[in-house]
Amino acid sequence: MRIVARSAGFTQWFRRWSILLLAALPLSACNAFPARHPEVQLLSIQPESVGLVSQTFLLSLKISNPHDGALHAKAGEARLYVQDRRVAYGLLDTPVDVPAYGSTTVQIPVTGNFLPLLGDLGSTRTAAGLPYTIKGYLVMGLFDMRVPFEVKGALHVPLSPRPSAVLP
Repeated sequence: MRIVARSAGFTQWFRRWSILLLAALPLSACNAFPARHPEVQLLSIQPESVGLVSQTFLLSLKISNPHDGALHAKAGEARLYVQDRRVAYGLLDTPVDVPAYGSTTVQIPVTGNFLPLLGDLGSTRTAAGLPYTIKGYLVMGLFDMRVPFEVKGALHVPLSPRPSAVLP
């Protein structure tokens, strides 16, 4: 009778430790495969199509890899905020490879409505520009992890004759 009581206690102990180890496994896997975050920089914003209700702009982003292994992004997303208001959204639907210690340029078409910003143009100093933020992520790695990025700067409107009206 006493042997049965010990085996029941052992079974409960084994179950508890098994559940604990299974719960800790994903956390240890994150340490085994550290995310390699690329550096993202906005190169230019160029108008692609302008309509009354919606406008499409082409964001040119430079993705730099400061690591010793190549990076592969399967997809991504970019959201453009101007003066803390989301004005455009777009998807990167083509894979991107960035060599070790290298960089590559991708273009993401973003579509939105910039008409609500027209009232802000008169109140903003021309020299300071309109503050913008690009928030997004790249889908990378073996487990399709979403690696976030954020880029901030100022837009100068009206668009200058330069290829880009962006200051980082």
